[in-house]
Amino acid sequence: MAKLYVISFEGMNPDILDEYIERGKLKYFKRLLKEGHIGKLKTSRIPYEASGLVSAYSGLQDYEHGVLSYWKAHNYDYIPKTYTSEDTKENMLWMKEEMQDIAFNIVNIFGTHPAYKVNGSLITYAMNRTLRFSYPEDLIRNFASQGMPYVQDMGAFFKGQDKSDFLNDIFRVEGMRHDICKKLMEDSFSDVIIINYTCIDRVCHFYMNEINDPRVALEDKAIYQMYKKCDSILGDILEFVERDQADLIMFSSVGFQPLSEFVEINPYLKEKKLLTLGNDGRYPDWTKTIAFEAVQGTQGININRKALYQSGIVDDSEYTQVLHDVVEVLKQMPNPYNDNPMFKDVVWGSDYYNGLSLAPDIVVQPYDSRYLPYGDTYWSDRVKRHSQTGWHSIDTVWGGIGPNVSNNIKEDENCHITQIAPTIYKLLGRPVNNFVAKSLLKD
Repeated sequence: MAKLYVISFEGMNPDILDEYIERGKLKYFKRLLKEGHIGKLKTSRIPYEASGLVSAYSGLQDYEHGVLSYWKAHNYDYIPKTYTSEDTKENMLWMKEEMQDIAFNIVNIFGTHPAYKVNGSLITYAMNRTLRFSYPEDLIRNFASQGMPYVQDMGAFFKGQDKSDFLNDIFRVEGMRHDICKKLMEDSFSDVIIINYTCIDRVCHFYMNEINDPRVALEDKAIYQMYKKCDSILGDILEFVERDQADLIMFSSVGFQPLSEFVEINPYLKEKKLLTLGNDGRYPDWTKTIAFEAVQGTQGININRKALYQSGIVDDSEYTQVLHDVVEVLKQMPNPYNDNPMFKDVVWGSDYYNGLSLAPDIVVQPYDSRYLPYGDTYWSDRVKRHSQTGWHSIDTVWGGIGPNVSNNIKEDENCHITQIAPTIYKLLGRPVNNFVAKSLLKD
């Protein structure tokens, strides 16, 4: 069994990657393409890092693992709660019985916080400011004592600051992560290194509008700078891959595409007498609200049920009729920015997600992917969604190189993120027959 590196770069657009490679701007991605493989990959139906990463490392579809966003769609007090490791760890491949003799180093994978015991080490993907995010518990302190601090992604949060300040924050945080990852690679006796880098995604949200803007020189485009950063990271990792005669799998949990507007659905629900706003004008008055937007990433609408919410007003006996009525109202919603309808379809969440109890009550499917639902006000306001010019796409990339990868790629244009897990199993010599999804490599 060869050592295995599994690297994800969140937010890669296959067309942008191809363009930069063809223009000779990405030396190491070009090498990956020439000596190994880079191809297209489909991710979760409603693309989101949380759902994509859990699918990649479990081999399960969104409706099977139930993680649709960073936050749960239903919350008793209406404040979205983050998925934790207690919700995900039983599905992660490194926790499976057949993997317990394999040592893992895992860095920045959603669904791993709070940290838990693994055979190896774990640095979590924390969604809050915390100093306790590793296993062993003293791992981060030991790195800090060597002059190698580590900061979670929250350390590079967009607050409306100048572009240069935001990019510098991202370079700083990603640089800290990569320094520690290189140290893990240098010193590690692990069999598998799993790392998630996020700089492309974080910039694409706010600077996708620069991509086709001729007034911005290529070298000044924020997204280009992040692709160059990831190319440099890949170059460092390829040195370790070559040193260890290892295999490498690379992928992105989401793609990225231009966004025109996030459209708030709550004002339309208010217009149709299904929602009442409180005195602040942003949050619903829950005692007078029938339907409201679910958290971002779910593309959902929830019914304010007494059985689920502390101020719910819809009885279980009314639920089915209310659900039907709200669906019909939403089907008529116009796009407030043009003459198109807002949605091409509006469906019951239980149908869309095969009976998943964690699903929002209703799932809306946009007529135009450049106009997407805003999501629950609590978090959408905090992450400045109205300042964003890009959002996730289902179309992304994967690639690989190494003695057991380069000459064993299946010729398949319909690759899916759930195939990452069985590919890892195959490279580690573990049985893949428990997966519905197939390996990306030849049998």
